[in-house]
Amino acid sequence: MRSNRGTEEGTKEEISFVKTLNKKKNLSLWNILNLDSNNHYAIHVTSHQFGEISQCKVKPKADIFISKGYVDDDLLKEKDYCLDENDLIKYNLTPVDKTGISVKLKTSDNYQILKMTPNTFNKIFKSYELGAGASIYSLNKNDLKKNDSVIIGWNSNWKNFKKYFNNKLKLNMELIADLDLKNSKIIKKYSLSMINKYINENEKIQKFIFQGLGNFKEPYTVYYLYEQDKLKNYCNIPFNITTGSGRSRGNYTLVIKPKKH
Repeated sequence: MRSNRGTEEGTKEEISFVKTLNKKKNLSLWNILNLDSNNHYAIHVTSHQFGEISQCKVKPKADIFISKGYVDDDLLKEKDYCLDENDLIKYNLTPVDKTGISVKLKTSDNYQILKMTPNTFNKIFKSYELGAGASIYSLNKNDLKKNDSVIIGWNSNWKNFKKYFNNKLKLNMELIADLDLKNSKIIKKYSLSMINKYINENEKIQKFIFQGLGNFKEPYTVYYLYEQDKLKNYCNIPFNITTGSGRSRGNYTLVIKPKKH
């Protein structure tokens, strides 16, 4: 989750882009959206929506979507060109499917594409152990004792963890002490490699991660990315997988972030 400062800056960025679209001065943006600017309006997403994976209401993937209808120019100016979901009913506007836009801070290339808890990860990749393998400590011998908590935090145990990786990697780990620095490095490297492979080769997983398809209903999925002052008609971008910042506090997550250039 973003810090309050990040959330505030992100909201300002989203509102700014809504205004830019609704002022209709830069028609090239509407050309990218492949829509007639005359009867379409950008809507700022302010609600939480039901997520199929978490089974509760969460912030959806789309920050903005496009609606169709008519808003008087004077009213639009009065609102400083900013329309949000409350205005859909007020002005009898209709959401347009597959127009969701994800807006990223101009000043950041280190944003989260997706943060996965153990339960979310398991629903996508069908394995707690693979997530645990990607999360274990493997750089410093003194940190290895923390892996007990990591594996438990990933809803697994040593028996299942070792069975999984003995089967995948033939490491023949018999005792807890066998998860030494060498085996930890092998397991972590393998886990990250397999997660990358699943994402790159499975279109359904890609659509879930980058677009929210299968998690949110229209128009709250994403088909466009607004990043570094550019609107792009694609969402899949090169990525890295990292452990979340809460690992040292017992909050275990894996985070997908843009790969730095």
